Amino acid sequence: MSGFVARAALFIALLVALASCVTPEELRAQDEAACLSYGFQRGTPDFAACLQRESLARRYAAPPPPDWGPGPWGPGWWGPGWRPFP
Repeated sequence: MSGFVARAALFIALLVALASCVTPEELRAQDEAACLSYGFQRGTPDFAACLQRESLARRYAAPPPPDWGPGPWGPGWWGPGWRPFP
């Protein structure tokens, strides 16, 4: 029974992972739709700037990479040999 539960959990996790994948074309279409909804016209410099802003906003809204967090010497921004308190 536990083998069945493990396989079912793995299958569900795989489905969730595959459902969360978005192609670059889909991201571009979402960005274009957002910029068009803001009132920008395709083919203009303002539209291109809007696409860039949307792309950057998505990039900076993503969580930081896994190695950014606390390390063995405390928070990741102190680095080795540094301590926040003496």
